[in-house]
Amino acid sequence: MMSNPKKNDPRQFSERHPKWNTILGLFLFLILLAAAGTILFFGFKFLGIAISRFLDWLKDISSSFDAVVIVALITGTVSIITVLISSVVAKSIEYKKQRRAYLAQKREKSYGEFVEMVYKIQMYSKNAGSYTEEEMKDDIRSFSQELTLWGSKRVADKWVQFRLNGVNPKVATDNLFLLEQIMNEMRKDLGVKRVKKGKLLSFFVNDIDSIMGKNK
Repeated sequence: MMSNPKKNDPRQFSERHPKWNTILGLFLFLILLAAAGTILFFGFKFLGIAISRFLDWLKDISSSFDAVVIVALITGTVSIITVLISSVVAKSIEYKKQRRAYLAQKREKSYGEFVEMVYKIQMYSKNAGSYTEEEMKDDIRSFSQELTLWGSKRVADKWVQFRLNGVNPKVATDNLFLLEQIMNEMRKDLGVKRVKKGKLLSFFVNDIDSIMGKNK
């Protein structure tokens, strides 16, 4: 007795009849599309009826209320919304103030150590041996660690640029003013206004006016 080759074919129906499989898939897609369209149609229709009835209900209520009552309701609603908005804004402002105060407290120590390090370096240039290179490296390492956690983006960016410029003696003067920019950014982070170019440097650089003249 001969066996039917179609029954012994291990391939799936989609592989044996790709055309019929495509037609069947398209048919099912059309059915799903029609069902989705029907659901959306009746859904929007029901929603329109619900909105219309709600508006009619509001109209009936407003017609039965006195104008004074309606005005009072509107005024009360506006007052409640205003209070809620004011409360949210006040909470947001208070949170920002607390955040700035918290960050300023965390930054104060490291920023102060940075300024102290700058003055130590200046003293070393005038009195060799008063501030060793090893101590300088330790201070820079300590400040960088603190800056990693608490430094603002502006201070971090300028500090990275300052470190990169430090290996290039040709930009020593520019790096000096970049140092002042770092201190000005620190002042801003701590809630103190910036000062004009050269003012902070004049605290420890005697000939700052001539340096600024050459840098123009």
